Amino acid sequence: MQSILIVDDRNENLIALESLLERPDLQLLKADNGNDALKLLLRNEVALVLLDVQMPGMNGFEMAELMRRNKKTQSIPIIFVTANGDKRHLFRGYEVGAVDYLAKPIESEVLLSKVKVFLELDRQRRELEEQLLQIQRLKLQNEQLLQALGDGVMAVDVAGAISFVNPAIQHLFALPPEETVGRSLVDVLYQNVHGQKTPWSGSDIYLATSKGERFQRESGLFILAPSGAMVPASVSAAPIPSQSAYVGAVITLRVSEVAKQDVSEQIARKNRKQTRKRIGTILRLFDRNTGMNMGRLVNISLEGFKLATREEVAVGSRYPISMVLPETLAGSNTMSFDAQAVWSRQAEDVPGEYRVGFRIVRINENDLRALLQLIDKY
Repeated sequence: MQSILIVDDRNENLIALESLLERPDLQLLKADNGNDALKLLLRNEVALVLLDVQMPGMNGFEMAELMRRNKKTQSIPIIFVTANGDKRHLFRGYEVGAVDYLAKPIESEVLLSKVKVFLELDRQRRELEEQLLQIQRLKLQNEQLLQALGDGVMAVDVAGAISFVNPAIQHLFALPPEETVGRSLVDVLYQNVHGQKTPWSGSDIYLATSKGERFQRESGLFILAPSGAMVPASVSAAPIPSQSAYVGAVITLRVSEVAKQDVSEQIARKNRKQTRKRIGTILRLFDRNTGMNMGRLVNISLEGFKLATREEVAVGSRYPISMVLPETLAGSNTMSFDAQAVWSRQAEDVPGEYRVGFRIVRINENDLRALLQLIDKY
């Protein structure tokens, strides 16, 4: 329901305006002075203010100036209601933010037509804000979906350079995600098991997507898996929507079903052999309160973990920590806990880095299950 605020120091004028504007879908707020009117504006969403100019104490001009200084009220339309037809009086009103004037005595048809315009503008504004909110929600949902998606997703530009990858790529390629971005697609997607490359401009993916067509292939293309094996991949691609020229493509990859079980076993064997290296490469920890990247996880157990950081951490410091998991574990893609630093020293193998030992001091039941699965798998 939309609202209009009527401000006039004379009660008979308030009653008269209320009788003209009253209808079931419109809330009418009334005030007989500027201070009360401002309080109502701060507590309510108002589409329009009908404001008497000549009031004792705070007059209409002064109230309008205060409205324009407040973020919540600065954009609310103001129609001044006045019996003074002096042009200097009108100019003064426009200077302090009036959008229109109504002369007393008020003609009902003029009042209703002006009010109708501003109520329609307010309705359109609200619809636009709701659409923008829905777009933001959809964008967030899409980003979360990309992060959680089991398939590898990447974007390439017009030259075939990789500009985006989701975390699932780390399970498909021998390269970690941060080393994949910036490379050419032909450096990670091969034409045969021997690693043959085809220039981007001559690849089937480019030839299809540059014409606005989708590309789909279940076999015949290969990726170098983390196990070190060259495995067949199922690949689909679509052009990035653009109103102008071709700007690139979005590509989805997964290990072909015929090779998936064998590859999973190879990856699991390699992970068990290289636990420290694997965890150190793919997992980063964040401070839940600040969002700060705390560092790279080196190893982890039920009691605690070791972190590679760029800055020294004060022993005894306690942090609320979260991490994005390498896959869905215990029904979640993230894990959170509180941890306390128990030792900190400079790294011997990497200049400028520190190694910090933490003990886990608080973790809930579901995150504990995720931790157990993480330790078991990685």
